[in-house]
Amino acid sequence: MPTLITDIRSVARTLVTNFGFTLVAVLAVGLGIGAKTAIFNAVHANLPRNLAFRDASSLATVGAKSPFCDPNAISLANYPGTKGRNRVFGDLAAVVDIFPLRLTGSGQPEELPAGAVSSNFFQMIGVQPVIGRAFLPAEGTRGRDHVVILSHQVWRRRFGGNVGILRQSITLSGELYQVIGILPADFSWNNRRMDVWVPYAFDPERDYRSIGDRAI
Repeated sequence: MPTLITDIRSVARTLVTNFGFTLVAVLAVGLGIGAKTAIFNAVHANLPRNLAFRDASSLATVGAKSPFCDPNAISLANYPGTKGRNRVFGDLAAVVDIFPLRLTGSGQPEELPAGAVSSNFFQMIGVQPVIGRAFLPAEGTRGRDHVVILSHQVWRRRFGGNVGILRQSITLSGELYQVIGILPADFSWNNRRMDVWVPYAFDPERDYRSIGDRAI
């Protein structure tokens, strides 16, 4: 301890004697720490996070090698067959499209970002509405697909958090959709704001090859 105290005093005297050098050194160290902190915060903010879904580590994106579609997706033409022949995954679901739907008849008209998904989508990722229910398998067929699940945010903002909106109909892009569920407040998909979710109606009689390589 006596030696340590002597060394500290010696260093302190040197720093006081060379005040200009000390000031420059302290500023340089401070700027270096600040720059490293800023870089760390920027990188940390953009690092992938574990998805807030059930068994998130078991979720995977199925892709296809094709010059016509996103390598992280498969063609809509291939989805029904891929799901039917699947022997590897516990289940396969599809995010078919992302587009705006125009809400009218309840306050000012508004374009709401919407997602169309296969009817098993929410069950597969383990997300259940906090009010109401998720899509039923039958609602993934033509004629029974006019149901909608609302985000928690748009439910509170446009409908005042009224539970009575459940099983009522709202008008989206000129068509009536029955509200069947409200999603949790912290739910998000791929870091994108989505206010309404509808089931995509797969038609077993349709030749999906005719619509090209539309990614899912």
